[in-house]
Amino acid sequence: MKDDAYAAAYAELFVLAPEMTDNLPPPSRFGASTVAATSTAMAPSYPRYPQPTAPMLRNFSCHFCKKLECHLRTCPTAAEYVRLGRVLLKPNGYYTHPDGSLIDARHPGGLKGAIDAKSNERDTPSHLARATATSTKFSSFC
Repeated sequence: MKDDAYAAAYAELFVLAPEMTDNLPPPSRFGASTVAATSTAMAPSYPRYPQPTAPMLRNFSCHFCKKLECHLRTCPTAAEYVRLGRVLLKPNGYYTHPDGSLIDARHPGGLKGAIDAKSNERDTPSHLARATATSTKFSSFC
């Protein structure tokens, strides 16, 4: 099995269907000519993304409150937010802010965290937000 053509064919088959090479004897060597012959054939035309890890695949926490004890449809916190009017439950099953705007589902605190963050922004008067965001040179004397 010292044939460069066999090594090139084996390498191409390994890239396209690795399970098919299990029953074939591997080539004894991969020479420079094999690399040159397979470099263009082995390059995929689509981007390769890393495989998701187990925690990425299995996130069983509630999307609303991030607790493991409930799910979005059965979340008591979500039901309470709807009852209080802090969030609207649309007929299609989506939650929105009371003004109808979409909730950022990527918030690390879940939908609840995004709702609380927006309500804090809305409830904080703008002059207080500016005062706490900037410091003055006299702040150390107060």
